[in-house]
Amino acid sequence: MLVKLLAQVMLTATLLNTFPFDAGVVEQYAALPEPQGRRGTGIETTLSLLYGSLPRASDLDRAPHKIDPQSIGVVTSAVSALVVDAASGTTLYEKDIDESRSIGSITKLMTALVFLSDEPDLAARANIQPDDVRSGGREHVAIGDEVSMRDLILASLVSSDNSATMALVRLSGLSEGDFVARMNEKAAEIGMTSTTFRDPTGLSPENRSVAPDIIALLKAALGNDMIRSATEQASASVTGSSGRTYTLENTNELLEGFINEPPYKIVGGKTGYLPEAGYCLGVRMQRDGGQDIYVVVLGADSKEGRLQDVKALTVWAYKTFEWPNFGQGT
Repeated sequence: MLVKLLAQVMLTATLLNTFPFDAGVVEQYAALPEPQGRRGTGIETTLSLLYGSLPRASDLDRAPHKIDPQSIGVVTSAVSALVVDAASGTTLYEKDIDESRSIGSITKLMTALVFLSDEPDLAARANIQPDDVRSGGREHVAIGDEVSMRDLILASLVSSDNSATMALVRLSGLSEGDFVARMNEKAAEIGMTSTTFRDPTGLSPENRSVAPDIIALLKAALGNDMIRSATEQASASVTGSSGRTYTLENTNELLEGFINEPPYKIVGGKTGYLPEAGYCLGVRMQRDGGQDIYVVVLGADSKEGRLQDVKALTVWAYKTFEWPNFGQGT
């Protein structure tokens, strides 16, 4: 036992002379009991623990730096709010981010992500059938009028059409229950650890999440070209086989404001509302072609309140932080 102890002391001293790490870190791991069946030499394990505790330099280099230390944020009407730098994952602002909330139609980002994961033919003709119709919101495409699958996605994401969303679920070939199961599986895959989906439209108040999970959803969903393109559009129009043209107005009214004009750009996002959820909005913002941030507000007190919250948080973040001069990652 004494010989083994002396060997460990000599190993630790050698490592400290070779690698200028914090001695407290080495001491912490040297004191850990050795698990049964651990493979590899003591030095391999120690080096692994030492290197594993270090932050990634690339993330530190990409992180924005606060240039106004006195500024602690803005007053928001939202119950929960979060601003995160897209490249480094650095949190720039947070308010009650662990508060579990109903999220309303933000759900439709996950529905679109699951539907598109099977790479459907978006040019194929489709329609909304009577069984797809759901109450809540306004229907934008007439029942039975043939449009493309791409058009149904636009109706779902741009104008938040519940019936078009349910048509996508039917066209996936899955039952509603199986589709929702896929939504929850996908949520787990992309790191949404505190989220539960109960329906594909967001009409269920049991669709619940937290602000960090919404950012994970935005990152995954906006990585899909179709979803990003749809949610960047202030309006869109589709024409059915009847010859009728339908105008789709985006529920994200920020797309027509100064926050979507140079130097700013909205790189996609989604609104949500239920009485149980309040007014919700998650967006990816960009300035000067880079410096991307995610902004999420959940449970704002009004439609105008969620818009003002996102605008205020965006302007505050870009005023308060400075980004590195090189390109912004994802």
